[in-house]
Amino acid sequence: MKVLIGFDGSACSEGALSDLKLAGLPTYVEAEVLTAANVWLPPALVPGVEPAVKITPHAVAKARQEAEEQLAAADLLAAGGATRLRELFPDWTVRSNAVADSPGCALIKRASDWNADLVVVGATGRSGLERIALGSVSQKVVTESPCSVRVVRTKRARSALIPRILIAVDGSENSSRLIETVSQRNWPSGTQVRLLTAIDEKISTSIFDDTSHVQRWIDGNDEDPLAWIARMLAEYRSILEKVGLVVDTLVNQGNPREMLIGEAEHWSADAIMIGAKGHRILERVLIGSVSTSVTARAHCTVEVVR
Repeated sequence: MKVLIGFDGSACSEGALSDLKLAGLPTYVEAEVLTAANVWLPPALVPGVEPAVKITPHAVAKARQEAEEQLAAADLLAAGGATRLRELFPDWTVRSNAVADSPGCALIKRASDWNADLVVVGATGRSGLERIALGSVSQKVVTESPCSVRVVRTKRARSALIPRILIAVDGSENSSRLIETVSQRNWPSGTQVRLLTAIDEKISTSIFDDTSHVQRWIDGNDEDPLAWIARMLAEYRSILEKVGLVVDTLVNQGNPREMLIGEAEHWSADAIMIGAKGHRILERVLIGSVSTSVTARAHCTVEVVR
């Protein structure tokens, strides 16, 4: 498994490293700690060749020197993060990397080039201004990343190392893949999972789509059009219990965003796991809006699984 970790030296990014203890990751992981120096690196001056921009060579050289200094500082920061990660996970293969780019773009590009399986990013940065900036970074990565994204909040994390994971399922094919992903991870003994289904108009009408994934749980003799939900949850619960997870289920009527955020708070969840897509042709917009809203507002870590 390849894990790409955005690191800026803030308390939140330090906490994101420790939070990986609650992510159920394998014993052997290839990890890269990436720090982005939010600068543009001007091209090096070549004797006898005029710069492409209308500016003095001295100004170009000065700008490049300043950018290189920031990139060198980012390299030291990434190396420090990698050292800490090796202490936490001595069996992992860990390296550091620093690039001159905006943080969000840097993570998305590297995740694509490296074929990462998971991108990890803190929800906030080092100051009030960076709280806004890093928030936009996490939302950009959640929306545009080619792989799963884990947005970490550690401020209210419980001290126990037995995770509580709230999983949103809606009967879509992506939900089944989400359950498969969770079942394949290496969770600590006693890890608690709560499967949450929010009944809204979209899920109530999905049975009328004959191409919908929910057809596998529908019985033609059902009088209750939502009887398939119990069968879906029973199947998912069985899959997770077979790998040793402690599972319960919850079904409520309401807005998926509000239910996820509220239940995570009420249950003191360590993380919410949600699929990146849901039902039918508008799934990317509909579930995308759920995942970005939840990552922005949840009190705990949120992992969007692709």
